Amino acid sequence: MYDMVGLGRLVKHTREVEGLSQRELAERVGTSQPAVAKLEQGSSNPTVRTLARYAEALGLDLRVDFAKVPVADPVVERYKLDVDRTLLRENLRRSVDERLRSLGEWEEAGWELQRAVADARQAGRDGK
Repeated sequence: MYDMVGLGRLVKHTREVEGLSQRELAERVGTSQPAVAKLEQGSSNPTVRTLARYAEALGLDLRVDFAKVPVADPVVERYKLDVDRTLLRENLRRSVDERLRSLGEWEEAGWELQRAVADARQAGRDGK
């Protein structure tokens, strides 16, 4: 979707750098001061023609870019819904060393579990 808030910030910043009031910019663009205010707030949806007038009034080039929209992975999106934010916050409160130590402990426990499963399978094959 369009980043109208970012566009509004750019217009406002450029207007201020140029030393223009909203009313002065509106006169240059051929619109009203409230229309400039709405654009700066990101709450309007101007046409490309209107954006071209703003760009010209501010001494900017208007460039239109097409970019492929990334497709959301439904598995990842579903996973995000189930993330326990309490545990996430608790983990982030810990120091990096504590997190790495914990990760190492989990990794070691995983290896022990794999060895136990392998031993149990071998014992089952041996008839014990």
